[in-house]
Amino acid sequence: MSIHVPMPNLKSPEFYRRLAREAIQKAEASPLPYFRLSYLSLASGWRALADEAEQVQEACLHAEVESIKTGHWPEIRAS
Repeated sequence: MSIHVPMPNLKSPEFYRRLAREAIQKAEASPLPYFRLSYLSLASGWRALADEAEQVQEACLHAEVESIKTGHWPEIRAS
């Protein structure tokens, strides 16, 4: 049995962490300081999205567990 809990349209945290790692690799390979800083800024943004996606996943999981414990299932509406 599965429960549908609405979640924002975020990818998995690992997806964003992979993008952050790629941006760091590009920063390390870049010969110009401007591009290094730009890639590091991108990496920071991807990492923040990974953290946010992880928090959303944890909150949704917590809500699902609580609804199972209490027997109060979230209302599901057709889109």
